[in-house]
Amino acid sequence: MTDTKSETMDWALWFYWIMATTLGWLFGSMFFNGIPLVISGVAIAGLQWAVLYKRIQKAWRWAALSSIGWMIGYILLAIFFPAVMMLLIGPVMGGILGLVQWFLLKREVEWAGWWVVISIMAWTTGLTLMPGFLTSGALPGALTGLTLVILFRYSSSKTS
Repeated sequence: MTDTKSETMDWALWFYWIMATTLGWLFGSMFFNGIPLVISGVAIAGLQWAVLYKRIQKAWRWAALSSIGWMIGYILLAIFFPAVMMLLIGPVMGGILGLVQWFLLKREVEWAGWWVVISIMAWTTGLTLMPGFLTSGALPGALTGLTLVILFRYSSSKTS
């Protein structure tokens, strides 16, 4: 008998992840003028938690640590690199988010280290290379979402 689960891609997870990241980004961009990056990040973290809450153990930590990561990244950029903030925003935010999220994913999947690399690439693409009203959330969501699908699909669960 063929294992059909391993033959199909989890399109729903990918779609929900893209939507969570895009809608979170839009929320912060549309409703808050002062610190939209942090508000968007917290909204993204909360919506991504909603996607992950049945997929990883203690998924609430994803929302908490990711929100803290967004705040730390913004503060570091504002304090140490205000003149070149827009050039470094993608790599710095992607790196910080990738690290805090890797801390959670390494307990759930094999090859979680790739999450940091893809997170840097994804947020650099969305925030630095191709920023835009929709692209700043949708591009990182698509890239990290595809990575998440691959990690869940091709990795034996570490919790079982």
